[in-house]
Amino acid sequence: MDFSKIRVLVTDGGGKQPLAMIRGLKEIGSHVTVLCSSKWDSSYVSNKPDRKILERRLFEDNPDAFSHEDKLAFYLSLVQTGEYDVIMPIGEKSTNFVTLHQAELGKYVKIACAPRDVYVKAFNKQLTFEQAMKSGIPCPKTRRDGQNVEDFLKEVRFPIIIKPRQGLGSIGFHKFNTEEEFRDRLKDTLFNVDDYVVQEFVKFDHRIDANIFMDKKGQVCTSYSADVLRWFPIDAGAGVLIQSIDEPEAIEFAGKLLHDLGWQGFANVNFMIDKETGQPKLLEINGRIPASVKLAFMCGFNISQQLLEMVYDEEVMRYPVNDKFGLYIRHFDTDIAWFLKSPDRFKAKPSWFSWKNTQEILYSKDDKKPFYSNLLQKIFRYKETMKKKKH
Repeated sequence: MDFSKIRVLVTDGGGKQPLAMIRGLKEIGSHVTVLCSSKWDSSYVSNKPDRKILERRLFEDNPDAFSHEDKLAFYLSLVQTGEYDVIMPIGEKSTNFVTLHQAELGKYVKIACAPRDVYVKAFNKQLTFEQAMKSGIPCPKTRRDGQNVEDFLKEVRFPIIIKPRQGLGSIGFHKFNTEEEFRDRLKDTLFNVDDYVVQEFVKFDHRIDANIFMDKKGQVCTSYSADVLRWFPIDAGAGVLIQSIDEPEAIEFAGKLLHDLGWQGFANVNFMIDKETGQPKLLEINGRIPASVKLAFMCGFNISQQLLEMVYDEEVMRYPVNDKFGLYIRHFDTDIAWFLKSPDRFKAKPSWFSWKNTQEILYSKDDKKPFYSNLLQKIFRYKETMKKKKH
């Protein structure tokens, strides 16, 4: 396949995920345009994209941000030009939006992600756990859809947690140590328990990521696992230091779950290792491209190429099972926050000060500006970010 003739429109230029995918596209010769909402965006300051489109109304915190209808009109105005062959949505909200409008957008471009009917099962955490229970995948005791709350409380022991059925990262997560605390929340007229996944709290020391690329035939074309060694917020946040490891059990569970979902494309399936039983238990599926995808490229897997092969109905490159263990990726901005907040700052292994076999998510010697731009933004927005992540 001649990838050099393919023109790709990549979304979410302000995120950490796009740069790895853009690098993957450039390695195979594709022409890349990236959508950005600020001149500070990591992809906007990068030297890798061929073209950058700046549209400030894509920034959702902007008071003049696009309405849903205007956003669709904007996307259509781009793809109708005939300047693009493929749209590659990256972030969760963009992937949700693009798949929601795959019928309209798909008339003009190919869409490089899982189709809508499959994607919503991963985007909605409740649907994910419903399928996991059907497929026999170990997971925390979870309130079934439509199950009476009182019946669930009879089955579960505290602590329990809630998290939005559709949400980003740790925003909206809350832990209840006692039944009294939970019942107080139920009395809140602004709280609708049916908007949340309600589960037992699992004590864990490790979080394992099982990363899978599955083609349209249901075949696993890429698989590698990673251990999340540090996360922030420190009780249940997003990973800030991640190591490639050998964890075939998590890979097996992830492959079965994705197969049963009818998944197509790349997915990041998160497991907790139960401290009491040592068993992996499902945490969630990230059906969009995660920032940790950079680790795939470090292990020799070009996910960008596989996505293009999939959407063009070509035979998808099948890589051997990963054997490159002990590689690390690090979110240095949030790892600084971890260092400031964690009582284990000087006891952590590997040491917080170590950079052996480690790459920063955004830093590259041949493209340094994205790292510094992101770090400055995170410093200026620290208080705002911590308020959102507060549990």
